Amino acid sequence: MATHLDEGLVELQKQIGHFASAEAAPRLLTADGFPMALWQKMGEAKLLGLGLPRAYGGSGGSWLAMQAAGEAFVRGSHNMGMALSWLIHLIVARFAVLGFGSTGQIEQWLPRLASGESTVSLAISEPETGAHPKYLRTSAVRTGKGWIVTGEKSFLTNGPLADLFVVLAVSSSAGGKKQLTAFLVPRETPGLSRTDPLRLDFLQPSPHCGIRLDACRVASDQVLGEMGEAQKLISVPFRDLEDVMLMGPVAGGMQVQMAGLPGLIEAQGIGPTDALKTALGELQYRLDVLKILAYEAAAMLDSGRRHPEFASLLLSFRFLAGHFQTRLAEILAQSGIQTDRPWATLTKDLTVTIGVARNVALIKQKKLGEDILRKKG
Repeated sequence: MATHLDEGLVELQKQIGHFASAEAAPRLLTADGFPMALWQKMGEAKLLGLGLPRAYGGSGGSWLAMQAAGEAFVRGSHNMGMALSWLIHLIVARFAVLGFGSTGQIEQWLPRLASGESTVSLAISEPETGAHPKYLRTSAVRTGKGWIVTGEKSFLTNGPLADLFVVLAVSSSAGGKKQLTAFLVPRETPGLSRTDPLRLDFLQPSPHCGIRLDACRVASDQVLGEMGEAQKLISVPFRDLEDVMLMGPVAGGMQVQMAGLPGLIEAQGIGPTDALKTALGELQYRLDVLKILAYEAAAMLDSGRRHPEFASLLLSFRFLAGHFQTRLAEILAQSGIQTDRPWATLTKDLTVTIGVARNVALIKQKKLGEDILRKKG
């Protein structure tokens, strides 16, 4: 169990926090677009290899280490968008490339991903249809020397700066169901082009775009993992991984909010009434629980075992995090506490992050209910 971080992870958080406040925060305050100089600094500091084996140039570390680092980064930088880009890069590199790559694929790409020489992006969602396998249209047709991949992908985190795309495409069908295969497609592959960057008003400066694949020829040795099994082995687990690893940044952002409240209250001459003290105490105990949930979720991943409570933990974090933001807004309004633009930006980013894949969460919640009824008697 991971209710308390050990000394090594506490020290990691100190190092990440110092980097975030000294290197990231100043650059992010003045960044116009994605700060590549900061990304390069993160590579030099081995942050882009966190969680990747030292044998391939990474700095090692567990899922819990990545969770603790994400929390400390947002706490020090006050920025959710940069943390998103960082963690998505780490998750795809560790889970997809390291987890399913052949020896040749790992040796070719992992050192470059760990150093920051290359950035990876996962390409699943498609325009107007999202990531539901039933509606995906990007196809992979076998040829004598490999595959021809054709289609379009959308909303790719880190897409504008990626050198490598993990593309999921329909390679066959069985029993009326589409079967997906994952392919490693480098940026320079003929026929691959990027769409214009998306202009989002949240989670800045994390860059997003789409890609078009116009009869891209992909060699057979660039198939990632087992053919036809990418939905089960990559797409579905990645959704949970993303949910878990964004818990740390969310908890870090809420700590920024809590740390800023005393200054706002004092500067605006708001009396510390018993009601206000009680309300702030409520926020603090909720935040403490959210941190514990974040650590436990990452520890479950590290255990390598299936935990029946895992889905419930993810759903609980989402609900409690959303309720934290609702109560915080109520307390601000009731006490007359005025906030500023950076506060509003962080709060919006937190709200968006908590709400990602809300429909998927509702499906999981429904499944829990179905399991209860199935066990009747």
